Amino acid sequence: MENKLIEVFVTYDPMEASLVRAKLTDEEIFFNVTGDYNISVSMETFNTQLGRIALKRPIKFFVSESDAELAKVAINTDKSSFMEDDLEY
Repeated sequence: MENKLIEVFVTYDPMEASLVRAKLTDEEIFFNVTGDYNISVSMETFNTQLGRIALKRPIKFFVSESDAELAKVAINTDKSSFMEDDLEY
């Protein structure tokens, strides 16, 4: 039986998309992305009217139906506190 892909996250922010990509990769969840683009090229053209229009398209993340719940948890979990420095110097 084929496991279909379902949408689990949408953003218009390329930085947020990079964070979501990293979270899914860390959890080893296979995903597909649509509407993504190279941010370095986009930042060069951002100050043009056409560039601003181009950045208004959504970036969508899709995962297999069986991974959907795990992916949503991974995306919505803030692991930034894991990086805090608790060491005393």
